[in-house]
Amino acid sequence: MQIAAAVVAALVVIQAARVDALLQQLDRYIEQYESRLSELIADEVMNQEAQRQEAGPERRRLASEVAFIALPNDAGWLGFRHVKTVNGRTVDEDASLARALASSVTSGAAQRLLESSAQHNLGLPRTTNLPNLPLEFLHQRNRRRFVARWDGSERVRGRATTRLAFIERITPTLIRDPDGSDMWSAAKAWIEPATGHLLRAEVRSHAARGGETTNVIRVEFAPNDTLRMLVPIEMVEEFPSGPHREGRSVARYSNYRRFQTSARIVPQ
Repeated sequence: MQIAAAVVAALVVIQAARVDALLQQLDRYIEQYESRLSELIADEVMNQEAQRQEAGPERRRLASEVAFIALPNDAGWLGFRHVKTVNGRTVDEDASLARALASSVTSGAAQRLLESSAQHNLGLPRTTNLPNLPLEFLHQRNRRRFVARWDGSERVRGRATTRLAFIERITPTLIRDPDGSDMWSAAKAWIEPATGHLLRAEVRSHAARGGETTNVIRVEFAPNDTLRMLVPIEMVEEFPSGPHREGRSVARYSNYRRFQTSARIVPQ
């Protein structure tokens, strides 16, 4: 019995060491990735579908540009979406995301830009359905909020990865309901141990009341030969569309190019 307990204790120590080593790899990778991602703009096509009680499902196709800009004082980075067409109908003929972010903007203006694009979403109001969301949860600056643990192994597009799970434990939570109440989250990272590359990331959030999952964001990353880096290629979202109703969206990303401006967010 004592021998068995010693073996279990040794395995726990080994597993903890593996988690620590992977976290160090992930931290180095995301720190470099953050600055590289902030240089990019991409095209996004998102297909959303939401349930309606009697009229059947509602569908919406958004064609947009997306970009990711760093916040001041190492406070993270915001993803921006400029919706160009909805179901093939032009909603903004002249403006472009590059032009909107061509110079420094205040954090308040940035938030308004984010909320403006969110009005085209099906389902309940939200500004979280952008592919940088899981990266923010996994970033070292938010590590104290989470308990990290080993969660198994899995192959992602033929490459061996180790899964780490992150359970949020500190309030106020990173995501909150429109009324300001907490929404607890659990994140997962699929990390290639040989390189530290993040190949897949997921965030599941639920209201503090009831505990039922209300939102899921999963992002797939794959190599871009031109940029010589991994980039988001797909984001799958599950979202609430009303009482006891759910929606789903799939977004795909293409035409990555460097953001040729000095755009930055400044304190208001």
